[in-house]
Amino acid sequence: MQTHLPTATKRSPVRTDEPEPRRTGRHARTDGPDEPPGPHARDEPHEPGDPHEPAESLKERAAYLYGLVITGSVLASAPADLGLVRVAGLLGGTLLVYWCAESYAHLIAARSLARRPLHPDERRHVLAEGLPIVAACTAPAVVLLIEALLRVPADVAVDIALLVNLALLLVVGWRMSTDGGLTGGRRLGATLVAGLLGVAMIGLKLALH
Repeated sequence: MQTHLPTATKRSPVRTDEPEPRRTGRHARTDGPDEPPGPHARDEPHEPGDPHEPAESLKERAAYLYGLVITGSVLASAPADLGLVRVAGLLGGTLLVYWCAESYAHLIAARSLARRPLHPDERRHVLAEGLPIVAACTAPAVVLLIEALLRVPADVAVDIALLVNLALLLVVGWRMSTDGGLTGGRRLGATLVAGLLGVAMIGLKLALH
C-alpha cells in the first residue's frame, strides 16, 4: 500500500523591495526623512514679535517704565522759571531724542547681527517698540498744560506732575509684577521698588532747587 506523503509547500521568498505598509494611528511614523531646505530658505533672525524671543517683549514692556523714569528726571531738573508750557515741550523733546537714539542703536545692532539689510517690517517694528518711551510723558505733560491754563505756580505745578509720575510708576510696577506671576510680599516689594524710582526723582528736585 502506497503512502502518499504530503509534499512540502514551496514558500515564496520574502521580498525586500516592497514598500513598507502604511502605518496609522499610534503606529504612524513621525520621524520622516530630513528634507533639505528649499531654494528660498535663508538664515534670518527671529522676528521681534517671535514667541522664541521673549527678551523683545520684555524690552517693549519695560519701555514705558523707562520713559517714566526719564520723565521724572526731566521734571526734577527743569528750571523753575522756564514756564510750564516749555517744561511740557522739554519733556516731549527729551523723550523723542531718547527714542531716536535707542531706535538707531537697535537698528544698527539688528543689522550687524543679521548681516543683511533689514526688511521694512523689521525696521517698523524696531521703531514701534520704542514708542512707549515717548508715550510715558503724555500724562505729566497734559497735567502741566492744564496747570498752565489754571495759572498754577510753577513750583507747585511741577511737584504735582512729579506726584502723577510717581503714581504711574506704582501702577506700572504693580501691573508688571502681577503679569510676572509675583504674589503677596514679592509683588508689593516689586511695586515699591518702582515707586522708589519716583521718590528718588522728587528727592533730586529738592536737592537741585
